[in-house]
Amino acid sequence: MGFNYPFLLLLLLFIPLYWWLRVKWHNTELKVLRLFVRPVLWERVRILPPPSRLLSRILWTTGLALSITALSSPTWGRSSAITSTGSKNLVIAVDVSQSMASMDEMPSRIARAASEIRKLAEELDDVRIALVLFSGSSRLASPLTLDREFLISRLPDNVWSNPDIIPGTQLGDMVKLMVSALPEMDLEASLGIIFSDGGFHDYSIESASEAANRHGMNLITVGVGGPIEVPIPNEEGGLLLDAEGDTVRTILEEGSLLELADNTGGVFVPLSRTDDLVSIVRTFLEHISAENSELATGGSTATRRYQYFLLPALLLFTAAVILERRGV
Repeated sequence: MGFNYPFLLLLLLFIPLYWWLRVKWHNTELKVLRLFVRPVLWERVRILPPPSRLLSRILWTTGLALSITALSSPTWGRSSAITSTGSKNLVIAVDVSQSMASMDEMPSRIARAASEIRKLAEELDDVRIALVLFSGSSRLASPLTLDREFLISRLPDNVWSNPDIIPGTQLGDMVKLMVSALPEMDLEASLGIIFSDGGFHDYSIESASEAANRHGMNLITVGVGGPIEVPIPNEEGGLLLDAEGDTVRTILEEGSLLELADNTGGVFVPLSRTDDLVSIVRTFLEHISAENSELATGGSTATRRYQYFLLPALLLFTAAVILERRGV
């Protein structure tokens, strides 16, 4: 047994004071009456001594004790603590580095990724989605929204349509930006998806994983590209060349994407080898929601039982009033 407001139990210390005051009041009445008429003459002059009211006094005292106990909100037993698990949130990050223009995915890596994101947006209609674009730097292209038309309008057409993003492939700041796009609600289901061909230049897998884990965000990494080296196009329609004039080639680097997914409780999915990314994402979100529901309802709290004390107290007060009027 416990109490929500145990400090109120200190009021029980006033009950002996109440009893003493009632006894003193009765004794004072007797003393005044003795001064007025000697006790041996009370019966002759038909004077009745003041009643002790012992029974009503006991009832008042017991009722007060029960009332104070009820005010302290006694608790015992256990009951489920049920709270809302909140919304489902999905943060999608898209790699817009120049290697994503390669055409080992049709019509290009970036176009294939955008097509898959449109499919996710259309079929996961009850999920709030945010969009992050990243390369050497990161930018929030869309906050969490249910407005699919706006979200799709923020998808990149090509890797050259975002000149404000620094070239390269940086990971650490991008994951932190993904986390910052999520609301501060512990029981909301939060999931992140990264579309990239890998090859992160900052090698910050560990710090990125820690940032995701601190917010409880699992990461699904989607590998865009193939296992064979392909040339990287340039903006003019030709091929990207290095300082020696050789064609720069790219390949899907799965290692970093696989490590990032493993470190955050997610999964790595090669885009070229899956045809149902929607089901994977939906399964993850449902699983996270189910876990949050267990956290919300699996815990328990002590049940308040003040009514077990308040009702008897009211009954005792009623009986005390009746008996006191009768002098009992």
